[in-house]
Amino acid sequence: MIDVIVFLGIQGSGKGTQAELLAEKTGFQHINIGDLFREQISKQTELGKKVQSIIAKGELVNDELVFELVNSSLSTSCPGVIFDGFPRTQAQAEYLLQHYNVLRVYYLELTETEAIERIEARRLCSSCGATYNILHKKPTREGICDVCGSSLIQRTDDNGEAVRKRVNEFYKQTFALKEYFEVMDLLKEIPARDSIEIIQQKIITDLQTKLKIN
Repeated sequence: MIDVIVFLGIQGSGKGTQAELLAEKTGFQHINIGDLFREQISKQTELGKKVQSIIAKGELVNDELVFELVNSSLSTSCPGVIFDGFPRTQAQAEYLLQHYNVLRVYYLELTETEAIERIEARRLCSSCGATYNILHKKPTREGICDVCGSSLIQRTDDNGEAVRKRVNEFYKQTFALKEYFEVMDLLKEIPARDSIEIIQQKIITDLQTKLKIN
């Protein structure tokens, strides 16, 4: 079975940033479910069209579509996988435990108010897809991507009613997974208010202590 590390947390808690940094250190494949869906949407595949309609309403994509995308995205050359944005439902969590060897689940804790503030401050490069946050991860030049120099934009689902609906969906379906993994002694809760560097160090220290991963 493939070794897996999972990042859970409300939207805006920094799951993607921490997962990306950990992937660089461990060599694990980083799978961001949201990015995979956006790729399908940009290509206007049949799957992408279905997902676009669901996300635009601020709803969560159904389990069957998520399983299909996850399975088609796995790399056989990496020592393990870091999931960011998966699982989000009880059924997805059960699927994960049945098909993967879950090493650790990190829950990045943030309040609803803090999460909404962060989400609405997120920016995305219109060309290369690099992500920023005008509160905590600012580009060197306002509105300009540090990587490729293209303009930054705000995702259509990162403002207004769509944000609040996604946050509500998180508390309705995903938040319960915190207790689910906690009972299995797989979960480690980490406050998401510290700097990116401090949070990453806490994760590395925990992995070294709990799993003897260097």
